[in-house]
Amino acid sequence: MATNTAGSVARQYASQLVHYLRFTVNYNDAGIGSGVRKGTLPAGALILSTSVNVATVFNAASTNVLTVGTNSTSFNNIVASGDVDESAAALTNGIKPTSAALVPLASDLDVYAMYTQTGTAATTGKAYVVIQYIPDNDG
Repeated sequence: MATNTAGSVARQYASQLVHYLRFTVNYNDAGIGSGVRKGTLPAGALILSTSVNVATVFNAASTNVLTVGTNSTSFNNIVASGDVDESAAALTNGIKPTSAALVPLASDLDVYAMYTQTGTAATTGKAYVVIQYIPDNDG
């Protein structure tokens, strides 16, 4: 397994299996407004899709936006703004990546989640994110 510069290890098994990265996002995670590192995807990985299960609605008064990505500052190339209805407790399946996340990853990449809100601040919000990927283990 490779270790990136941030010290986290990307999960990769030798068998031909679909892998996944699962993590929780809370409305009040420290630093969530500017992005929080949630894991690492390995070099060569091909992202298949992402699922987001909003278990507890995000309830900021005006807007609630959950994004996930590897692209610095906006973190939205895996789950973009508008892909998920953060105000409804529901499961959204089959979210497709965009941009550079569409092709095999050139290097190990950290995955970040970001929650932005406007209006009266949220007092609730919890989502489970699952990114399905296939590592480059063709040999």
